[in-house]
Amino acid sequence: MKNERGEANYFSTVVFIFIAVILLAFIIDLFSIISTKQELDHAADQMVKQIQLSGGVNSETDSLFDFLCSEIEGAENITYSIDATYKTPAPPGMSRAIQLGTPFYITIEGEAKLGGFWNLDLVNITVVARGSGVSEHYWK
Repeated sequence: MKNERGEANYFSTVVFIFIAVILLAFIIDLFSIISTKQELDHAADQMVKQIQLSGGVNSETDSLFDFLCSEIEGAENITYSIDATYKTPAPPGMSRAIQLGTPFYITIEGEAKLGGFWNLDLVNITVVARGSGVSEHYWK
């Protein structure tokens, strides 16, 4: 009890604070990746609605995808793919038509980077959003 000497020194305190700040930076960066995932999920839902109502993929689908991607921050090289059975021949104005009642599945992928405050790009993460729907358009 009479000894007034502390156990911690200045060096260990500085190291502890530095490690805490780095850990906080990665946690904040991780939350931005979670936010990006939610934005991609929202984009997948909007794409499903558009494809359901139009009955397939056309220029409006690509325009909607471009608009939704322009609103997403934190992801790069965003692409989409659709897995469906397409009607042949495709009706005019449609690049890929999906017949009434035919299910389809959409996958949107983007690349996000985990790097902390300084954007060190230490870890590349592929963020994937999926959606599914059924065409609501009848093609003659």
